[in-house]
Amino acid sequence: MMSDTSTIHDACRRGDIDAVREMIAADPAVVDADDEYEWRPIFHAGLWRHEDIVRLLIEAGADLSAHDGYVLHYAGEVPNNKNIVSLLIQYGALDPHVRPADDLSRQFLGAVFLADIARVQALLNRHPHLATAVDGRGDQPVHHAARNGDTEVVRLLIAHGADVNVTNDRGHTVLYCAGGHGHLDTVTLLLENGADPDAEFTEDNKTLMEWLAQFPEDTRFTRIAEVLRQHAAAS
Repeated sequence: MMSDTSTIHDACRRGDIDAVREMIAADPAVVDADDEYEWRPIFHAGLWRHEDIVRLLIEAGADLSAHDGYVLHYAGEVPNNKNIVSLLIQYGALDPHVRPADDLSRQFLGAVFLADIARVQALLNRHPHLATAVDGRGDQPVHHAARNGDTEVVRLLIAHGADVNVTNDRGHTVLYCAGGHGHLDTVTLLLENGADPDAEFTEDNKTLMEWLAQFPEDTRFTRIAEVLRQHAAAS
């Protein structure tokens, strides 16, 4: 029987549900153990698209609001992962984000995270203020959609007044939310709509290009850097 709490994170990444189940049985507290990066087991399971393990962790009592509800972001930024996003929303992962805590805010944020274009459009038609409403973590909907690479949701939000240069409470630009998670199409759309590529957004005042330069081997980021260079040359 393994007792090192870090091993549950490894098992969640691998998709080893038997090992995860064994470790929870031995020590139920591991379900909410942080690793050295303050990642919970469910963060890893969601990011690596292991829906069965996500469900197991939820059933074992995983705290979906931990670390300001970041579990939704880790799951949401992965392509073709809306089943897990939907599962997380069903069990309360939206709670840290919803502000005010009413059904309208919950419906809209749920539609944004699920990239339900028809639902987002319908709600914006009736409640246009939702396009720029700040949530409980200091994000606007456009930050979430950009972070998740849901380009058509971003396009829709821009059409309804979302500011492509707005920052959240942590100083993150919309462009960083997209580029920092490798979403080339979303970055391109934002640049076409006036996003400032020279905006500084982190504690050490890096631009997106400077941030991307830290990862020269990651092709997602090198492609985005090339788009930024082309944009600068054309400006």
